Amino acid sequence: MLPTSMDFSKLAAEYQESLFRTIIPFWTQHSRDTVCGGYFNALTDQGDVFDTDKFIKLQAQQVWAFSFLYNQVDAIPLWLELAQHGAAFLLKFGQRENRWLGVVDRRGRAVAPASTIEPDCAAAMAFAQLYSATKEATLADVARKTVLNITVHRQQQREQWETELGGFRQLKHLSEPMLLLKALLETRTLLEPEFYKQAYEAVLSEIQNEFFDKRITVLREHVLPGGSFCDSAPGRRLHGGYVFETANYLLEAAELTGNRRLAQQAVQMALHLAEISWDEPSGGFFQYADLKERPSIYSEWDRKPGWVHAEALAVFSRGYMHTRQNDCLKWFRKVHEYTWQHFPDKVNKEWFGVLDRKGHPVLSSKATPEKGCYQLIKSLYQTWHALEQNAVLETKNRVAMRPNRPIG
Repeated sequence: MLPTSMDFSKLAAEYQESLFRTIIPFWTQHSRDTVCGGYFNALTDQGDVFDTDKFIKLQAQQVWAFSFLYNQVDAIPLWLELAQHGAAFLLKFGQRENRWLGVVDRRGRAVAPASTIEPDCAAAMAFAQLYSATKEATLADVARKTVLNITVHRQQQREQWETELGGFRQLKHLSEPMLLLKALLETRTLLEPEFYKQAYEAVLSEIQNEFFDKRITVLREHVLPGGSFCDSAPGRRLHGGYVFETANYLLEAAELTGNRRLAQQAVQMALHLAEISWDEPSGGFFQYADLKERPSIYSEWDRKPGWVHAEALAVFSRGYMHTRQNDCLKWFRKVHEYTWQHFPDKVNKEWFGVLDRKGHPVLSSKATPEKGCYQLIKSLYQTWHALEQNAVLETKNRVAMRPNRPIG
């Protein structure tokens, strides 16, 4: 039984309404660059452009988001058109020597290479989703080749670390296996089955055995190659957003494979990080926490990013659906109340990106190099659907618990 009553159907309707009335319209109205192609990645609270550099990861994530909406919600031509608009820009300007770039200028000229595989993973996801919408073989080929290039790059990186053993400290970041897992899940039907199986098992093992410390049930943000703990400020730093996002992808993997143990582990990761990173006096999740509770060297440690809370809403609503753990419901309620009180912009559409500790917006901008549309569209969709499924399960349980009435 629920610790207190919760109207899942009503909540699901609220999330659906927010997604379609405030989030999606902002991006369809303001993000498209009709002159040079692609999307603007720097928009004020009212949707005005204040910088024109384009970040490949965000460009690809927006292609994914609108392809996903077209595939999963409704085949609205505007959504497909917007996804194809961004994909055309990426295909023309986004790559160099089999790797996706980090930043280009408005016209598509290279500004900076990618420092991680994040743009590559986002591109693989984007073209796989767009292929599902259009069935254009060239899009599937781009997604497939991108995943193959990622695996080659990561193997070369591992070999380089082994040859440089004893040299400068190298730290691995959770975002890479996290996003590679998502890219593999998105492209699984496009890959050779044996290759997919090996790549999927390898990245899952990396998350579970190198980044996840089973002794203290903590998913680390940084580890040494091989998974060893580094007792330094980056090594002790915990990032709730990356943990919640990773847990959401693990839940997706669990749904696809029927792996209930994996779902339990994902929920365990999220619940523990929630306890560590919640600001109990003021509410909301801190951006960073220190594993050993030492003073932070990061001046922005107590900032509260909106995307972190969006991922948390998704993981706890989905976690409850999978595990029926009341702790998921407790945390969903806490995050829901804080989020809807502080993040939505009640004057303009969309959410404020970052709050200070007291819950006041730090930036009024709605699009920045750190924030696009991906997290909100993905997370609000997942939360909406999880709440709908929880409502169905609750109704079934209520019916099953009714006493049988005598006949006649």
